[in-house]
Amino acid sequence: MPNRLRRLLAPPIFENEEKTRVAQFMTYFGWIAIGIVLVLLIPRLFNWTEASKTTTLTLAALVVILAFMRYIIQRGYVYAASIFVVWGLWGVLTYLAWGAGGSGGVHDLSIIAYIVLIILSSLLMGWRSACFVAGASILSIWFFAIVEYKGWRTFHIYEPIGYAQDLSGIIILISILIYMLISSWTKSLRTARLELKERLRVEQKLQSQADYLNALNETALGLLNRFELRPLLESILIRACGLLDTDHGLIEMVLPDGSALRQELGCGVLAKYDGSITLRDEGVTGTVWNSGKYLVVDDYRAWDKKLSDFIDAGICAVLAVPLIVRETVIGVLAVSYIEEKRVFTQEQVNFMERFASLAALAIDNAQLYEQTQNEIRERSMVEAALRLSEDKFRKVFNNSNIAIAIATLEDGTFLEANAAFWKLSGLQPEQAIGRNTVELNMWDGSDERKKFVRELLEKRSLQNVKVGFPNKTSLGFYELLQIEEQPCILCMFYDITEQQEMENALKNSEARTRAILASIPDMIFEISKDGTFLDLMASSEISPTMPPSQFIGKNLKELFPPTIARQSIFALDRAIATQQIHAFEYGLPPGEEVQFFEARVAAIPPESAIIMVREISQRKWIESEREKLIRELEETNSELERFTYTVSHDLKSPLITIKGFLGFLEQDAASGNMVRLKSDVKRIGDATDKMQLLLNELLELSRVGRLTNPSQTINFKELAREMVDLLYGRLHEREIQVHIQSNLPPVFGDRQRLSEALQNLIDNAAKFMGDQPNPRIEIGQSGFENDMPIFFVKDNGVGIDPIHQDRIFGLFNKLDVKSEGTGIGLTLVKRIIEIHGGRIWVESEAGKGAAFFFTLPTGPKS
Repeated sequence: MPNRLRRLLAPPIFENEEKTRVAQFMTYFGWIAIGIVLVLLIPRLFNWTEASKTTTLTLAALVVILAFMRYIIQRGYVYAASIFVVWGLWGVLTYLAWGAGGSGGVHDLSIIAYIVLIILSSLLMGWRSACFVAGASILSIWFFAIVEYKGWRTFHIYEPIGYAQDLSGIIILISILIYMLISSWTKSLRTARLELKERLRVEQKLQSQADYLNALNETALGLLNRFELRPLLESILIRACGLLDTDHGLIEMVLPDGSALRQELGCGVLAKYDGSITLRDEGVTGTVWNSGKYLVVDDYRAWDKKLSDFIDAGICAVLAVPLIVRETVIGVLAVSYIEEKRVFTQEQVNFMERFASLAALAIDNAQLYEQTQNEIRERSMVEAALRLSEDKFRKVFNNSNIAIAIATLEDGTFLEANAAFWKLSGLQPEQAIGRNTVELNMWDGSDERKKFVRELLEKRSLQNVKVGFPNKTSLGFYELLQIEEQPCILCMFYDITEQQEMENALKNSEARTRAILASIPDMIFEISKDGTFLDLMASSEISPTMPPSQFIGKNLKELFPPTIARQSIFALDRAIATQQIHAFEYGLPPGEEVQFFEARVAAIPPESAIIMVREISQRKWIESEREKLIRELEETNSELERFTYTVSHDLKSPLITIKGFLGFLEQDAASGNMVRLKSDVKRIGDATDKMQLLLNELLELSRVGRLTNPSQTINFKELAREMVDLLYGRLHEREIQVHIQSNLPPVFGDRQRLSEALQNLIDNAAKFMGDQPNPRIEIGQSGFENDMPIFFVKDNGVGIDPIHQDRIFGLFNKLDVKSEGTGIGLTLVKRIIEIHGGRIWVESEAGKGAAFFFTLPTGPKS
């Protein structure tokens, strides 16, 4: 209650200082005036007469006006409240002098109260308003005087006690106004005096800074006009030492690999350390490099990171500032005193910071200049190499037996070709140069060439393209190149007419041979003398025991059991030695004789042979195949059994919980323990919910890739915002800030499935935030992969150790068994991303948050 009353009585505060001052004055004046009017009003209420009725009501109206003024001020209309209260009070006072029973006229105390209004209007609205109120008051006084003088109205004088009472109230009000006016003036004079002192102090400081800036400007002009790095460093160090009145200083620069600082230049007692290495956070310069801020050490001997070499050099005080370019520390500038009790002032520190900024820019400028000079030298060398390469290319181009031509990409106009091309194509240079391939009837039509250009632009080069010339066949090779900023095509053609004829003849011969061999119901191998398989021709009746890629190029001894290998090598040697066919039988596998084959070996002079294998036990072969199928089925059943075990294990836990607590329910009901009964019912409900969640997620996982909605173009930012709104409860509970990057590209896919994937990723990020004090999730896009945008969901939570990152997408794999969920979420996300043609991966470290990256298509496949 006291606080509420205090807020009611306190003046309001506005952004405008003058407005606040006027509101404060009016508030205080209003409460004081209300108090005085109440003092005058209360006796009249106790001594109520018909004659005092009008005066009493008028005084009550004054209280209402002052209270309504307070309401207007609280609403923020301070100037309107000023006008209202001044002229409202003036009207009430004039009415009192005229209409309150004809009491006083020009002799009425209300006339004296005009002085209060004049003073009040001058304080609130300025001298112009005060003059206007004074003029109106004077006119009112003269009006009352003339009315009384002419006898038009008779006025009466107040009785003495009431007159004295009202006069006392007016005098008190005038005194308070004068006091408030004097207090306001005194406060203004005090404020002006303080402002004057502060201005003098600031001007003195600015003058001192101007002197330093003068020296800094002269130094900067000298530094920035140097382009050679070594002289520039000398100039910087000399000027820095001169400006701080010392002979001892050094400049250390960060090595190109960013591993350490190296002292490039020193002067005074520090010159002997040129070339020395300083590690990060080591000594003064290493500390400044690590923090990126200046460092002042007034007593180096007592400093906890002191270096013995600098103690031996007699260093007493050190000031070091970083050389920063584009928010990166490139070096450190340090100066020192060897005199006892000599320290650096804050003004010197500020000056050295500015000096270091200019010095860093000058050093960066010099480094860029040196880099530019090196690039110019390298460019000259490259240009010379290009000229040499161009000469070599010209010689190869003109003297090559390969047909080479250069044409424009846009319309295929011939720019240049060598003699081999004119010979192959049958064209003449004077007829073809300057004309395009469509005009020369080298394409069936413009559409055919447009298709060729589209394919070339897509692949950047085309290889082994068959091209027909008159009576010639060639292989074409096409590459894109730029000639004077014009896209062109480098065309090379190899004449394969004779090779094509030989290949056709060979293919025909081979086709006849294979047709003959294909009619033989045997499997035929070509094998070398040492037992290495060279080729295979499969039989329509016999399937090889393994794919040809697994035994071609390998030896019999590597692929077959020793018994069969020795038997085969013996038959091979006999056949090659006698040049006669040698046959033998064998069973596979040895000892079990599941299959029986007959092998016939015929020599191919001089060092190889043909082995024809015929299956002689169809029944056993079928049984072998049946056993193979049974083994495959057993493996499948084993995988299904492992999956069933995992599912049943997770389902068994809630079922055991339900069964166990059902027994407890009976005990609780028998004992009447309702608290435990409700607790056990809740545990059973939680176990049921967990089992329902697991079954739903397994069902959802089984549907991914089978049940899909029509794909559509989706605003990814809008989709992310919907998922954030959907997870508002969890995010708001942890006070997690979510930032969604603007201008995210649209994606194309199943909106429902992509919503599930994004919801899982955001929910996981919120779930594993740990005890992060400022939790944050960021959703955005960074780069492209295979023409698909790479999206990400990042958080600053507990992160994932790299050794576990391969497991998190596995079914039922949970890194924290105590966490909520079933371990299916990320498996579901992975399958949804992959059925859309994208991929998903994670980048994280333990304790440093996790970032899940995934790609999605932006449109349907062409």
